[in-house]
Amino acid sequence: MSFTCIRIEGGLLAPDFLETIADAEGQKPGDFGIEGRRTLVDEVSSLWSDVRSYWNAFQRRLQRRSSESLTTITREQWCLPLLEALGYSLTYHPQGVEIEGRNYRISHRTGESEEDLPVHIEPFDQDLGSRPPSGRGVMSPHAMIQDYLNRSEHLWAILTNGSTLRLLRDCSYFTRPAFIEFDLRQMLEGEHLDEFFLFYRLVHRTRLPSKMDDGPYCLLERYHQLAIEQGGRIRDGL
Repeated sequence: MSFTCIRIEGGLLAPDFLETIADAEGQKPGDFGIEGRRTLVDEVSSLWSDVRSYWNAFQRRLQRRSSESLTTITREQWCLPLLEALGYSLTYHPQGVEIEGRNYRISHRTGESEEDLPVHIEPFDQDLGSRPPSGRGVMSPHAMIQDYLNRSEHLWAILTNGSTLRLLRDCSYFTRPAFIEFDLRQMLEGEHLDEFFLFYRLVHRTRLPSKMDDGPYCLLERYHQLAIEQGGRIRDGL
C-alpha cells in the first residue's frame, strides 16, 4: 500500500507496519489516554476538525503578514496548537544546548531540562533539508537535529517547519537519512483523513520518550526494534 503524505527512510519501521499498525502494541484507546467509552475514531475525527481549523487560521494569518516574524507565526499560530492537540506541552529553550563546543539551537523541549524530548520548530519557509539563510545556522535543520541525536544520549526528536513534520532517530551507524516524514500541508489540504489517523498513531505524545533515559522503552523505539528483528529474520531466511 502506498501513502501520499507519509514517507519512511532508513528502515525505521518495517515496510508493511503502517498497514497493520492498528493491531500493534500500544494502539488501543486507553494507550493514548482516551477515557471512558470514547473510541479512537471519535477522538481522531474530533481532532481532525480542530486541526483543520488551526491550519486555516494559520493560512489566513500568513496572508495578512507584513513585518511579523514568520518564525513566531509558524510556532504560535500553527505548530504549538497542533502539538498541544497531540498531547505535547512544550517549553521554549532560546539558548539551545552545547555539546563538544557546538551549540544546537533546538527551539523547544517537552520540559525545562535538556533531558526532555527535543522538538525543533523552523519557520514555514525553511526547507528542512536545506541550509538556512546566512545568520540562521551553518547546517540544515535536519542535519542539525540528526547531528545532535548522534552526539547526545537522546534517541528520538521531532522536527517541523509547519508544512512537514519529521520524527528523527539517532542513526550513527546508518549511511543514509533515517526519518519518518509527514506532509502536513498535503494531508490537510488534500483531505487525507486516513493518513491523519496514522499520523496520530505515530506522533501522539504517548509514542515518544518523556526523558532521555526513556528512549529505549518508548513505543516508537519498540516499533523500530521490531523492524530490525523482522529484517534479521528475513536475512536469515535468505
